[in-house]
Amino acid sequence: MKRIETIIRPHKQACVLAALAKFGVTNVTVFETLGLARQVSQSRIFELSCTDKETRTGLIPKRVLLLFVEDDQVQPVLDIILKIGFTGEPGDGKIAVSQIEQFVRINPKEKPLQAG
Repeated sequence: MKRIETIIRPHKQACVLAALAKFGVTNVTVFETLGLARQVSQSRIFELSCTDKETRTGLIPKRVLLLFVEDDQVQPVLDIILKIGFTGEPGDGKIAVSQIEQFVRINPKEKPLQAG
């Protein structure tokens, strides 16, 4: 079993999730986040409470999608995210894949799944 974390543009979220659902992956956790990036022209202005004035921080809204998939699903899921999330502009995002040693659902009726 693998853990896939991907950072994408907010406006790509719905299309990526729809494509993943069509493929059969529906267990996705989504986080709204801000990140520092090279997209200086798109930087947002955020108020800094310690100075009582606004400053350009370079923080840009992004979405983090967290998925747990079987090993044979990794490449198709990556292909979907890469195809749908791509705009060709800097800041399209990143994808990280890591091995899961154990995966347990919080449900007393289910036994822990051994990832391998």
